[in-house]
Amino acid sequence: MADFGIAGPYVGALMMSLGALCLFIWGVLSGALSDADRVSKEFFEREMENDRRTEPEGGRKT
Repeated sequence: MADFGIAGPYVGALMMSLGALCLFIWGVLSGALSDADRVSKEFFEREMENDRRTEPEGGRKT
């Protein structure tokens, strides 16, 4: 049991790594990570549409 002070942090790190790997695999297999950039593309398109509506006729003045 005296060696737990040495090996304990490594065992803890290994358990957390395995947990993260399991969560990643679950996310991929369940489809939670598919089409993750759809929301950002929709936001970008809305912003571009908003810019087109508010832009003056002659273009932007800087």
